[in-house]
Amino acid sequence: MSWSLLFCNLKRFVAIGLAIIALKPHVKADDTQIDTLAYVKNHCVRCHGEEEQNADRRFDTLVADLSEKETAEHWQEILDVVNLGEMPPEDEPQPSDKETKQFVAAVTRQLEQARESLSGIHQQGFRRLNRQEYRNTIRDLLGVNIESFDPTSSFPADDRVDGFSNLGEHLVLSDYLMQCYLEAASQSIDKAVQSRAVVEPINEILSPNDFSKRRFLFRPEQNFIVNPTGQYVDVAHSHPDRARLHARRFPGAPADGYYTIRIKAEGVNRKHPYPPNELKIDPDEPIKMEIIATDPKLARPGAGQNSSDRIVATIPVEDHAAKVYELRMWLDKGFVPVIRYANGPIDFRASLVRLVKKFHPEAKTSNWLDVFSTEPSEILDVWISDAYEGPRLRVHQMEIAGPEPRDVTKVDLLSDPTSKSLPPFLYLAFRRPPLNSEVERYEAFYQSRLDAGETRRVAYLTTCKAILCSPSFLYIETPPGADERDEDDYRLASRLSYFLWSSMPDEQLLQIAANGTLRDPNVLLAQTRRMLDDPKAEAFIENFTNSWLHLSELGSMPPDPQKFESYYDRQLEPLMRRETQLFFAEVLQKNLSIDHFIDSDFTFANRYLAAHYGLPKVAGDEFRRVPLPEQSFRGGLLGHASVLTATSNGVETSPVTRGIWVLENILGSPPPPPPPDVEPLEPDIRGATTIREQLAKHRNVATCAECHRKIDPIGFALESFDPIGSVRHHYSGSDGEPTNKVDTSGMLPSGESFADIVELKQLLLKQKDQVAKCLTQKMLTYALGRELGFQDRPVVESVLDAFVERDGGLRDLVELIVTSDVFKAN
Repeated sequence: MSWSLLFCNLKRFVAIGLAIIALKPHVKADDTQIDTLAYVKNHCVRCHGEEEQNADRRFDTLVADLSEKETAEHWQEILDVVNLGEMPPEDEPQPSDKETKQFVAAVTRQLEQARESLSGIHQQGFRRLNRQEYRNTIRDLLGVNIESFDPTSSFPADDRVDGFSNLGEHLVLSDYLMQCYLEAASQSIDKAVQSRAVVEPINEILSPNDFSKRRFLFRPEQNFIVNPTGQYVDVAHSHPDRARLHARRFPGAPADGYYTIRIKAEGVNRKHPYPPNELKIDPDEPIKMEIIATDPKLARPGAGQNSSDRIVATIPVEDHAAKVYELRMWLDKGFVPVIRYANGPIDFRASLVRLVKKFHPEAKTSNWLDVFSTEPSEILDVWISDAYEGPRLRVHQMEIAGPEPRDVTKVDLLSDPTSKSLPPFLYLAFRRPPLNSEVERYEAFYQSRLDAGETRRVAYLTTCKAILCSPSFLYIETPPGADERDEDDYRLASRLSYFLWSSMPDEQLLQIAANGTLRDPNVLLAQTRRMLDDPKAEAFIENFTNSWLHLSELGSMPPDPQKFESYYDRQLEPLMRRETQLFFAEVLQKNLSIDHFIDSDFTFANRYLAAHYGLPKVAGDEFRRVPLPEQSFRGGLLGHASVLTATSNGVETSPVTRGIWVLENILGSPPPPPPPDVEPLEPDIRGATTIREQLAKHRNVATCAECHRKIDPIGFALESFDPIGSVRHHYSGSDGEPTNKVDTSGMLPSGESFADIVELKQLLLKQKDQVAKCLTQKMLTYALGRELGFQDRPVVESVLDAFVERDGGLRDLVELIVTSDVFKAN
C-alpha cells in the first residue's frame, strides 16, 4: 500500500462522509394570529427595503415559510432587535404594544417549530485536528517532547473565523496539507524512536576558555565579551545577535532528554558611575542571565541567534557574589545551552564610544575607532576592557549533566515491533477500539512491508506512520456509520479532552469510556473537574482566550518602535498576553463571577507591566495577583493591554474598531459590515480634527447611523488608552506633542450616559445577562468545534438559564456546557 494510495483513500473517505448527512422534512409554522409579514412591511421595510438597506439588511423579500435555515435566521434577527426594543427606531412610527406582543408571540412560535424541523440536520460533521491539537496529540501519543520539535512547522496556517481556529467546517483538507501529514507522520515516529535512544550519561564541565579566548579589548565592540584571566568571562551587552556564550568545544547533547545545567555566575557593576541614561538600563533591576536551548548548526553566518532558539529560563543573579544556579532543561540531540546577558545595554558600541571619550581617554589608542584593526597601534597600560566600569554578566563555569534515565515502567508500543502491538497502538491513535476491518487492513500492510524485505522493526514503524495518516487519527470525531459499533462514550471522551486539553484522552478517560459510564452526569462532572485541575488545562486557557478575545492577533500589527519604545525595550507583548491568561485562569480555577471580565479589583502583573500601567511597584519578573485602586481604568478585560493593543493598528487607535470588538466579544451583538459605498475614515495625522468630528460624518449617513449609535460611544470610552494600552489624557501629533484632549464621554442607545471607562463598565454590568449569553455562545462554539446555528438557540438559553439560576462562576459555565445535551450528542 503506497503513500499515494493512503492519500486517495483519505480523500474518498471525506467525500463519502460528507454525502451521508441527510435532512428531515420541514414543518410549516402556524401564523394565524397576526400577519407577521405585514408587521415587517409596515415597520421595517422603509429602512430595510429595495431602495434603502440600513445596516446592510433587506427584508422586503422575506417570506413567511421558515423551512430554510437562512430565512429562519433572518426572522430570529428581527425578533431579537424587537425584543431588545432597538427596532423600530425612536424616530419611526411605533406599533402598538398589543401588536408588538402578538408579533413576538407568533414569530417565537414559528421559530420553535422551525428549530424542531431543522434539528434533524446533523451538525457535528467532520472536524480535523488543527495545528495545536495535532502537536499536543503527537506529544501524548508518542511521548515526544515538543518544546523544540514541531511536526506542524510546514503546515499551512489554520483559518480563523471570528477568532476560532478549531471550527470543523473551515478546517479543510488540501493536497498540500495531506502531503504535510505524510511528512509529519514520518518525522514524528522517527523523533519518538530517537528520543528513546539509550546513551551513556555525560558530565561536561566548561571553563571560561571554552566560551572565549583570553583577550583585552582596545577598541569598542558590539560583541563585548572579555576573558582577561581565564578565571571568568564577562558579557557587557545584550545585543540579540552578539551577546551569546556558546562553548564550541561541547558538541551538543548526545541524545534527547532532560539535562541538569549548573552555571556559576554573578553580576558586576550594576551600580555604575556613568550618567543614568547613558546605557539605557535600569540600575534598580538585577542583572539577568538568560539560558537558551539552540541548535548551533542552524546559526546564521556571522550571527548568533537562529530559528531554533528557545528561551528556557531567565535568572536574576546576585551582585559581586559568584553562586551556582541550577536548572533542569530539555535538550534535543545536538542542541546546546547558550548564555545571554538578558537586560544589558543593546546599542553598546555607540554608548562605549561616548563613555571612553568622556571618562577614559587614557584607554584610547590611535586606531581605537578603526573597526578593521586587529591589533592596537600602541601598547597602553589600560585597555578599554579594563577601564569600562559599567555592568557585566560574569560567568565562571558551566556544567552539563544528563540525560536523565527514561521511565521504563510504562508500556512502550514503539519498542515492540510486532503485529501484536498494532491493535493497542490503533486504539490509542484512533482514541477508540479499532474495528476488526481496520486491524486486518493494517496487519496486512505490515505483512506487505515484511514481504518487501523490510525488517520487523522498520515494517512496524512504517505501519505506525501509515496509521498517523488515517482519517480516524486526523479527525477528532466523524459522524457515526451504520457499520460501526457503539462508540458514543469514546466520541464524548475525545470531545471533552479536545475541549479542555486540546489533546487526546488520557488512559483514565479512555478506561471510563470503555466502561460505558462517561455519560453518567456524576462521572462526567468528576472527569471535567479532574481535567480542569490538570496542568494540560493550560491549553484551554491559552487557546480559548486566543479565540474568544482574539489575542492571536496581538503582534500582527506591531506598534511603531519610535513612538512606543517601551513595548520593545521591556518586551511587553508576551507580558500582555500572560496577564490575560492568568486573569482568566484565576476566574476559572476559583469559580469567580464572570462580572470580573467587565470590572475587577485585581489583575496580574510583574515589574514591567506594573510600570507600564502606572501601578505601585511590583518586584521581580514573576507575575503575581495585584490589587487595583478604586475607580481604576484597569479593572476587567477592557483595561488589559493585550486587548487594547490587539484592537489597535500600531500607530493610532480607532473607536470604531474597539467598539466593534466589545459588541462582538463581550455583548454578543456584532454590527453588520459597513456598506460598500461608504468611504473609510482616514486618520488625521496632523491632529487638526477630533475623532468625534470624523465619526460624525458617518453618523450623518443614514445607512451608517444606526450601527454607529451602538459602536461609537463604547469606542470613545476606550480612547482613554493609546495603541499599547497606556492611559492618556491627550492625543499626540506627528511630532509627539500633545494636541486635543481625549473626550471619553458617551451615551448608549438606551439613553444612559457615562463620562469615562469606569462609568461605562458600571453600565455594562447592568447588561451582565447579555455578557453571560455572549460568553456561553463563544465557549460552546469552542467546545463543539463548529459555528452555532439557528437550531442551537434553545441549547444556549438552557445553559444560560441554569447558569443564572445557579448564580454561577466561570467554572460552573464550563461544567454546564459539558453536561449539556448538545455536547453529549452523537
